[in-house]
Amino acid sequence: PDVSLSSLGIGSSNRAILELPPALTSSSIGSGKMQAASSSSTFKESKESVAKQRNARRARRRAEARGEQPEEPGGCVVLIREDCRLHDNPALHAAAESSVWVLPLYVHDDEDPSPWPVRGAGLWWRHESLKTFDESLASLGSRIIYRKGKLVEQVMDVLLSTGAKSLHFNLQLEPWHHVRDQDLESAAKNLGFEVRSFTAMVMKFEPWEARARKSDGEGPVQERTDPLPAVHGKLAAPPEWPWSLPIEALCYGRTAGRKIPPGFRQFNEKRQAMKEAGVEGDAKEDDWAYEMRRFWPMGEVAAMRRLEEWLKDAAWGCYFPPGLHPKDEVGGRFRADKAWTAMLSPYLRFGDLSPRYVDMRCRQALPFELRQLFLKRVVWRDKAYAQLYRCPDSHSVSIRPMYEQQAWSGTRLALRRWQRGETGFPLVDAAMRQLWKVGWMCNHLRHVTAQFLIEHLDLSWKDGFAWYDYTLVDTDVAINAMMWQMGGHSGIGAWNFVMHPIYAGKKVDPEGNYVRRWMPELRHLPTEYIHCPWEAPVGARISANVLVNGIYWQRVIEDLVAARLVHQRHVIDVRKRFPQYVKPDGNEFIVLSNGQKLNLEVRDDIRENDADNITLMMTPDDPRSSLRRNLGNTKGVHS
Repeated sequence: PDVSLSSLGIGSSNRAILELPPALTSSSIGSGKMQAASSSSTFKESKESVAKQRNARRARRRAEARGEQPEEPGGCVVLIREDCRLHDNPALHAAAESSVWVLPLYVHDDEDPSPWPVRGAGLWWRHESLKTFDESLASLGSRIIYRKGKLVEQVMDVLLSTGAKSLHFNLQLEPWHHVRDQDLESAAKNLGFEVRSFTAMVMKFEPWEARARKSDGEGPVQERTDPLPAVHGKLAAPPEWPWSLPIEALCYGRTAGRKIPPGFRQFNEKRQAMKEAGVEGDAKEDDWAYEMRRFWPMGEVAAMRRLEEWLKDAAWGCYFPPGLHPKDEVGGRFRADKAWTAMLSPYLRFGDLSPRYVDMRCRQALPFELRQLFLKRVVWRDKAYAQLYRCPDSHSVSIRPMYEQQAWSGTRLALRRWQRGETGFPLVDAAMRQLWKVGWMCNHLRHVTAQFLIEHLDLSWKDGFAWYDYTLVDTDVAINAMMWQMGGHSGIGAWNFVMHPIYAGKKVDPEGNYVRRWMPELRHLPTEYIHCPWEAPVGARISANVLVNGIYWQRVIEDLVAARLVHQRHVIDVRKRFPQYVKPDGNEFIVLSNGQKLNLEVRDDIRENDADNITLMMTPDDPRSSLRRNLGNTKGVHS
């Protein structure tokens, strides 16, 4: 029997439907501070909290009147992971309400079971996030204890040495970390500690949750949980603080080095030693995180402030899709030269910002038609983790097994030029240089650069996954695996478009300002040539100081159509070698472990192609546009 995507809790990411109730009444957008929004649900939580405390006091007085010795709640160790925030932090909130004292603990697990432990730009972000959260806790009279070693051993040591009675933590979402959480809970309970785990890192559902169906059978039920209020007041300290490493001992913040790969090291040992010794150098060149520090404000207050700024832009209409808003005639959130995307992904990834808080603020500040597009993308995080939970090796193995046998003709040199932003195609190069300098690029440019790697350079999605994992501040194994597999034809879903590196540039950067920012060597080129400098007259290039193969790189490939044909033939060859996975209509399926078939869509041109009749469909501007360009019949745009 066949099974649908939504019944697995995954959904098709390009067709997901997010159902929300009518907008709630709220005050104006707010200032971005901790208590930026006040809702009836938050007020209700506060009332319940006061009632719990009052009932606990009454219970103790009744016990004392009966001559009984009431049991003291004791201290609580709260494990810190991707939840560096005071707002909507269930583990910390519950501990603050019910425990005599609270001890926040962060452990660097030397035996992290993840096949892709956080590294590179993501590790730098974690360092800064922990530092900022530690400052927030200091304002409450508390601090983080840092440990390094085996997670279970370090947590048990802190519990036993402090005399704590309970352990709280918010559940992590990766399947290997979920197993580790279960082992930790079992070990703590075996020693007599109370253990409580909480949901805090998703907007709608955790990966392992069964998703109920609506009565009419149309899609899953969307459960809604409003965020908890921020922890405030003083956090009582333990009678005696256990020993702690300084955060610098974790080495997360070591970023000395220039263009560090190959090897994907975190830092250059020689340059790091010079930096720590106080040897003067060029900070801008000798620290690969230099631009990141300048670009990103850190912590939950900064995250909330950015959310409020984006809500104002969204209310004006900047985020709306092209053509659907009178003020948005130029691409909205697809514009590379405008800060109109939310830019919240790293804050959500490392827990500086709660996804449930984002959901609540969007419902308070935006009407349904303005918020649904964005919230659907936040829910993609939940769906990506649901997919990873069911396909735990999807970070390195094709979900559609036949694509593990696909041939790739791309070279290591081409990969290196793509990584460094030296392909000769300005939009691709600008995006890759932005990625290296600040650890981020907008989602539209992630599509452009990913498809250039796969469709034009004919390099495996696994090469792109590894580079994004290293260079993104919002690095996320679940989202990266889902999106790269979709781009590489081997995922649960499929992208039904291919971005053209020149068309896309003219759409998302019409004046060339984005390219000029990240590629100053092209800043003097006239706008009409900024996305295709090879077409500029020799005189114009000389006057702009742009000498192709001198100041700026020659194109890594000159014939985009020929390159696409090479890749397309490799895809067709795989489909012919494994016809058992191809349906009569050209779509594909995989067989699940329970014997059910999961039907999977295939991009239109791949589904229709055979070796003797290859068409190359491409979206010239917007990925949802009904217009498609047949590149074989289009002149003057590829050379």
